[in-house]
Amino acid sequence: MNTQWHYAWTEPQARADLKTQVSDFLVEEILGFEPEGKGEFVYLWVEKQGVNTDFLAKRLAQAADISPSRVTYAGVKDRHACTRQWFCLHIIGQAPDLSDIEQVFREPETVRVLLQTRHSKKLRTGGLLGNRFSLRLRNIQGDLNEVKQRLSLIERHGVPNYYGEQRFGIDGNNLVNGYKFVMPGRYGTHKLNKTQSFWLSAIRSWFFNEALSQFVVDGSWDVIKTGDIAQPRDGSQSFRVKELSLDTLYRTRLGDISPVLPLISDGWPMGTNSERAEAMAILYAEQSELLKGLISFDFSRDSRATRIVPKDMAWELLNATDEAEQLVIQFELPKGAFATSVLRELFIINDRSQEKRHEIITSE
Repeated sequence: MNTQWHYAWTEPQARADLKTQVSDFLVEEILGFEPEGKGEFVYLWVEKQGVNTDFLAKRLAQAADISPSRVTYAGVKDRHACTRQWFCLHIIGQAPDLSDIEQVFREPETVRVLLQTRHSKKLRTGGLLGNRFSLRLRNIQGDLNEVKQRLSLIERHGVPNYYGEQRFGIDGNNLVNGYKFVMPGRYGTHKLNKTQSFWLSAIRSWFFNEALSQFVVDGSWDVIKTGDIAQPRDGSQSFRVKELSLDTLYRTRLGDISPVLPLISDGWPMGTNSERAEAMAILYAEQSELLKGLISFDFSRDSRATRIVPKDMAWELLNATDEAEQLVIQFELPKGAFATSVLRELFIINDRSQEKRHEIITSE
C-alpha cells in the first residue's frame, strides 16, 4: 500500500536529524479548560520520557489500587519524546498517594507528577484542545535559504493535514495487519480489542491520506469550493458552503477556514461536495474490496480538515559550535494533527529514535 504522499511545497532537499535526544521533542497537551479542583475524578499532569502512555496508565491504576478501566487519558503520546499530558483517575473520596510512582521508573525512562487536582467530569479520548510542540532539529544539511522560505510558507499557508507515519505503525505493520483484518469484512458484533481498533484506524487514515494527496496534486487541498464543508481553524462548528462569498474566500486565504474530507463510513460521499466525492470514488475504486470491508465496521460519520496552519509558530536557526546548523521551532496544532506532517514539508527527516528502537529490538 502506498505511503508516499505528495508535498504541498515540493519535496524538501535539506536534511535534518530529529529526536537525537529525547528532550529534542517536547509536546504539551492543551486541555482547553481548567480542572475545577473538586469532583470525583483525580486529574494528574504528568511529564514522561521513554514511557508508553497506556503502560503508564496501568501503572497509575496499580499505584492507586483501582481498575485500569478507571484510568483515562485524552491522547496517546510518543514514547520517544518528552511529553506532558493529563491522566484521569476515577476515585471518590481520599486522594491517592502517588508519591512512589516516580521511583518505579529508571533512566532513561522517567515519570514526574507535576500537578494533582480534581474535576467533576471524566477526561475522555480526544478531550483536549490541541498540543504545543517545542522541537530541536540537528545536523541540518542543505540550503538554509530554502529552509527559511519553507518556514514562511508553512507559517502563512499551512501544510496538508496528513495522518503521520506513527498511525501506520513501525514499518507499516498496522497497515499490513489492518488489510488482513478488514478485507473479509466484519462478522458478528463482538467488541473490538485495542489492537484491532488501531488496525482499523490505520486503514481509515490511509484512505484519507490517499484522497488528500490527490487534491494536493490538483491544487485544491486548501481551496474552498461550493458544496464543501468548511472547518474553522479555532475548532468551532463546521458548516456547508452553499455559495462562495468574499468573506469565505478571505477567511480561506488567511487560513481561518479549510475544507474537510470525509473519513470512510456508510454514506461518506455526503461529507464533501459532489466534485470531490466523485474524484474520491474513482480513486477508491482501486481498493473497492478493502473499502467495502471497512464500511462493514459501521463507523459513525466523521471528517478531517485538509489543512493545518500552525498557531503561534516561531523558530530560530542556530549555528552551534563545532556542530552543523540546528533549528529550534515551536508551534501549536489542533488535536489529531501530527507535528511530523509539518516537519515533512521542511526537511527529509532522519528520525534518530528509530535507530534506538532498532537497537532495543536487536539487543533483546
